[in-house]
Amino acid sequence: MVGGFWLNQDGLPLQFGVQKAIPEIGGDYLVYGETREIEQLIPLIPMQVGNGNPLVAAPPTSFVGTGLPSAAGIQSLTTLVPLQLTAPQTSAVSGNLVFTNTQLFFESVEVETIIGATGGTSLAVGLVTQQPGQPSGAFVQVTPNPGVQLVNGILIANMAAAGQRVTYTVPSTTGLKWDTATAVAGGGVWLSNVPLVTNAITPLPTSAWISTIATGAFTNGLIKLRLRYTMYGNIQQ
Repeated sequence: MVGGFWLNQDGLPLQFGVQKAIPEIGGDYLVYGETREIEQLIPLIPMQVGNGNPLVAAPPTSFVGTGLPSAAGIQSLTTLVPLQLTAPQTSAVSGNLVFTNTQLFFESVEVETIIGATGGTSLAVGLVTQQPGQPSGAFVQVTPNPGVQLVNGILIANMAAAGQRVTYTVPSTTGLKWDTATAVAGGGVWLSNVPLVTNAITPLPTSAWISTIATGAFTNGLIKLRLRYTMYGNIQQ
C-alpha cells in the first residue's frame, strides 16, 4: 500500500509515499440523456492490477472510520456519488407539484458478477463521507440508513456464478435476478427519491464515496456495481 492518504483543501484524495498509488477501479461513464451512470468494480478478495502494483483491498467485515480508506470499505478513491442537500419535495401543494429545489433520484442499482463469489455470506453497500477539519482520517457513514443506501445484504447465492445480474429499483425490497427471473432480497434503502442527508456536519457534504462491507470471509469473487441516477425539479447550477 502507499504511505498515506490525505484530502487536500479542494476535497481531492491524495496518496503519498514511496510506493505506487492504488489502482482506480471505478468511475462515471458516458450515458446520453439526463441519466448518469457510475460503475465500480468490487473485488471480494484483494486484487492486483498489473505486476508489482499495490493490492486493492477486499471489503472489510466492519466499518472503521479512522486510518486508511480501505478500513471504511472504500475501494475507489475518485468515484463520488452526489448527495441530497434539501428535503425531498414529493407531495402536492394545492393540487400542484411545486419544485423549488433539486431532487436526486436513484433509478437503479445493479450487481453484476464477473467472477463467482465463494466463502462469504453477503454484502452491503453504502456511502461514506469525511468529517471536516480532519484531512487524515475520520471517515463517517452517511446518514440516514448508514451502510445500506445502495445494497442491503445481497446473498452470496446471487453472486455465485459469472454472468449473474441483480437489478434493484424500489427501496428496501426485492430485485430481479435476471438468469432465473426471480425476486431476491437486498434492495438499498435510498433507491428512488434520495432523502436529505442528516449527518451532523456543517456544511452538509455534497458527495460521498461508495463503501462495501462484507459478512463472512470471501475466498474469491469480483462484482461490478452499477448505479444509475438522475436529477429533476429546480436544477440549480
